Amino acid sequence: MKRFALLFLAVVSLWSASAEALPMYALRSGRTCGNCHVSPTYQDERGFENPELPERKCNMSCISCHTNPTGGGPRNASGRYYGQSTLAMLPLQERSYHDYDRELLSAELVRDFRSRFTRPLRGAGDSMPAEQRIPYDFAAVQGGEGQGQQGGWSNFGKPALHPSRYAYWDGRYNDLNADPMVNLGADIRAAYWSGSNTPFPMQIDLHGAFHPIEHVTAMGTLAARGRVGGTPETILQDRFPLFARNAFLMAHELPMMAWVKGGIFTPSFGTYIDDHTSFIREFFEQDVSNSDDTVYGVEVGMAPNYPYVNASLFKNWRSFGAPDDADPGWGASAAVGWRDLWFNVGLSGIIKRRDLAARGDMEALAVSWGLNPFTIWNDVPLTYLGELTIGRNQRLVTGEKTTVWASYHEIYATIFNGLYLRAKYDVGERDAKLAGTLQHRFVLGVDLTIIPGATIVPMGRLLLYEDAPTETDFFLQVHVWL
Repeated sequence: MKRFALLFLAVVSLWSASAEALPMYALRSGRTCGNCHVSPTYQDERGFENPELPERKCNMSCISCHTNPTGGGPRNASGRYYGQSTLAMLPLQERSYHDYDRELLSAELVRDFRSRFTRPLRGAGDSMPAEQRIPYDFAAVQGGEGQGQQGGWSNFGKPALHPSRYAYWDGRYNDLNADPMVNLGADIRAAYWSGSNTPFPMQIDLHGAFHPIEHVTAMGTLAARGRVGGTPETILQDRFPLFARNAFLMAHELPMMAWVKGGIFTPSFGTYIDDHTSFIREFFEQDVSNSDDTVYGVEVGMAPNYPYVNASLFKNWRSFGAPDDADPGWGASAAVGWRDLWFNVGLSGIIKRRDLAARGDMEALAVSWGLNPFTIWNDVPLTYLGELTIGRNQRLVTGEKTTVWASYHEIYATIFNGLYLRAKYDVGERDAKLAGTLQHRFVLGVDLTIIPGATIVPMGRLLLYEDAPTETDFFLQVHVWL
């Protein structure tokens, strides 16, 4: 029976390549390098040569785990390793020693699962001693150490000019293909909301990245427009049910972890959390389920270790239903901040100028922050994120400028490996000049990840409206990710 259960879990885990590397996960992972790659001293007494800052890849920003430097889409080797080593009850990679005492299941079952369904780290021709399979500097990479890993069916091949000094190196991510030419992924969420009393497709994203030559990647995300009315409403809606959330060409992995990209994307603004209904996302055109919130333009940035900075200049899409002669106008965004191992702080801004019939003008500023005592005290497994965003937009009928604001606070607690508790509070006003628009939302939920590749999130929500009855609802989502 035990053997059958392990086999079943392994089949399901074939979906797995990584987990969603949310800002909460990014800050939480700062407590140990073993979350993101094989410990440099795990099999190699020589350790790992920490590069000079211009060549250093380690950071706490989105680019650490995602191909898209500002988050979302396919995961890179570090993101795939994190999802397989840290998040699940049954990991597919070696777990950080900091988490050995947080197993809900027996340590024997965890070790058995990992040993049965992962491939051992291989050397060139499989004749290389184990202590020489983890490269510790670029000279070791050039000598062939660690090369030849092919773990995972969703990424394959190697780019031209591989391996470079600035590439992700095979061997540092156990059996994973660290720097593939082709990288495929998906985020699929099915949800049930008591408000509509029906299951519905919340998210269907298919990701792809083509990396033909070092430092150059083309990336795309094909997304579905989910509807709470269910699958029939999603398919038969008055808009085509699919759109391109990302479609850009990028030069990346440049010194100081710099990049430049051009094409379709969502501007970097505020905290990129997974709940697009959160007021800090919804009120400021950061809803990843709405194609009207995507733009096309150029973005530049860098994230050298702890500081980060990025800026973009773009054209807006004409919103659905807007007249053909309505000018969607232009926009710009910028962000700067510091993401450390145990805290972060950031400032970002966005501006959009367009005709009133094309959603009107908008500008906003966001201050974000986070604390991770988990890094300092392993017995305090808490991580906290917060944001305050204030902006102005135009009323769609009169064109009058009005103030909009929102704030977000979330605490994430690790109960056991694979079992996490989250508590969130949202508050905001879409139009501060109108009475009765103040909203509060309290959320208490659980993240359950038994195996890499599938997460179940039940949550209860309490909604308080100014001058309106209090509402409660229940929300359940099943997230399958690749």
